[in-house]
Amino acid sequence: MNPLKTTTAARSGAFRKAMGMSRLRTVFAAVLALAVVVLGLTSVPAAAQTRAERPTKLVFTILSAEGQASSGPMWQPLLDDLERAVGIPVEPIFGSNYSVLVEAMSADQAQIGWFSALPAVQAIDRAGAEVIARTVDIEGKDSYTSSLIVKKGSGITLADVERCGKRYDFGIGDAQSTSGTLAPMTYFFSPRNITPSACFATVRSASHQANSFAVANGLVDVATSNSVNTVFLRRENPAIADQIEVIWQSPPIPESGILIRGDLPADVKAKIRQFFVTYGQGYGPDVEQQRAVMTKLNYSQFRAADNSYLDPIREMKADQARREGRPPEVAPPSRKDQITRWGPFALIGVLVLLAIGLNVLPKRAPAPSDPAVVPAPPKKSMAAWSLDILLWGGFAIILLAAVGHVGLPNIGNLFSSPEKMQKYGQAFLSPDFSQWRMLVGQMWLTVQIALWGTFLAVFIAIPLSLMASRNLSPAWLVWPVRRVMDLLRSVPDLVVATLFIVAVGLGPLAGVLAIALNTAGVLAKLFSEAVESIDKGPIEGVKATGAGGLHEIAWGVIPQVAPLWTSFALYRFESNSRAATVLGLIGAGGIGQTLFESLQAFEYSKVSTIAIIIVVAVTLIDMLSQAMRKRLL
Repeated sequence: MNPLKTTTAARSGAFRKAMGMSRLRTVFAAVLALAVVVLGLTSVPAAAQTRAERPTKLVFTILSAEGQASSGPMWQPLLDDLERAVGIPVEPIFGSNYSVLVEAMSADQAQIGWFSALPAVQAIDRAGAEVIARTVDIEGKDSYTSSLIVKKGSGITLADVERCGKRYDFGIGDAQSTSGTLAPMTYFFSPRNITPSACFATVRSASHQANSFAVANGLVDVATSNSVNTVFLRRENPAIADQIEVIWQSPPIPESGILIRGDLPADVKAKIRQFFVTYGQGYGPDVEQQRAVMTKLNYSQFRAADNSYLDPIREMKADQARREGRPPEVAPPSRKDQITRWGPFALIGVLVLLAIGLNVLPKRAPAPSDPAVVPAPPKKSMAAWSLDILLWGGFAIILLAAVGHVGLPNIGNLFSSPEKMQKYGQAFLSPDFSQWRMLVGQMWLTVQIALWGTFLAVFIAIPLSLMASRNLSPAWLVWPVRRVMDLLRSVPDLVVATLFIVAVGLGPLAGVLAIALNTAGVLAKLFSEAVESIDKGPIEGVKATGAGGLHEIAWGVIPQVAPLWTSFALYRFESNSRAATVLGLIGAGGIGQTLFESLQAFEYSKVSTIAIIIVVAVTLIDMLSQAMRKRLL
């Protein structure tokens, strides 16, 4: 028998067996996709029903710009007291993005929330929440004011602002901020027929804290703020507070409130309401301890209230709608009205089935290879096997240990209530292209931020990479340079961008500098690894001519690594085009800022349009970079 023929036949059999297994996997995937379609077609929405069972846990959301590290110790004693009073475990969740917290309550992932006024209205409309109490500060006020601030000693008066003339740079809050945008527009700009974009030289959106720092540092002439932020700055950063002057204040705005889901059992709602309206009131040792907790929160009590206390916010929203020439906002339709039998799940399932169908069409099987000699695979030593077991076993142990921490046991929730995902999927599948020109312009600005950030990063990374290469630099220089590279890579872009916003003001420049530093750390590491793998022959040849160190790098190193360096830089430019969208969330400009504002306003159709524009832009950048890389080969 011919050994070569036998080997070929065996290989052909193994190939057919592998193809059969591939077909089985494809059939299994098709069955799963079909199940998804059936789920989407047969999921009949049910009307919202009152919760009958007693919840096993109460999730308390806290809208806090400072986050859990700062706010957690202040809120935790109150939540511990609430847990004892209600008899149900209470778990806090802190967040600075109120739209996420509102949606969490809408999806029954949270049952209680502390919201400022405008998010409270959104929670009532979108999550069926109910107000049970409103906060009262330590001075006995249950409201606060919006304000316009300028740098102390600047000489800018309210009359100067009213005259406009595009002389000043203006810092406004995000589009959904009550005191940062809504109140100033309703009570100051609108009565005077002033449009900020036509009145000021530049208008940039950011948080109250960022605007305050920009005014204090002379980067913005006029900005919006509020009385709460003034108190916070006076307490936490008096040096900044001393440089700020208030030139206008709005009428009182309702303070924050405590909201609960409307479908909680009546007895649970009664206990929660009773706890808040009596907390820190009366006399006794427990009351004194409760008052101490309230003092840390800058409150004196939680005063009983209902949804009507937010009527002034609704009036401001109606005034905004009139200014913008659109109908007043109304509560979104119920889930029963929103969800149709042909839901996004079914559509996604159909697309998956189509993709699988294209892959199971008959294909010409490639001929199996027919080499005369098949080399035997190398055998591993016991030491190598033990290291593999240690590495992969340790990886598996860490992976399993993290299951509970990352919440994987709750993954079944994805399929327990498909109507929740259908509710939002319907809006995302209905993009609104009415403002596509403006959005494309914002995306173009984002691409420019990424382009300049990457360009500057390359010039920073080149000297760092040469100094960090072990085959070019001494050990005493390599180690500290590599630690600098680690630092540049480790600090998140948002942190660096925030620092630059304080230094250079709101706008794209802060985003460019943040991307440049972070990307420089990444590229320097990649560049140095490329340098360490070069052929030493060209360097020795240049050295033999008597050339100096710079000539060795210019003629012996750069020609070898230039194509790889360029490829790395192009890849980072692609990723930076996506990263730059995130920097827009903190006022660094670009489409990210519009995306954030749309999410805050629950304008999911506009969010869908932005996502489509981002995908198209990144795809075009990828095609361009591929063409450029081919030219380097």
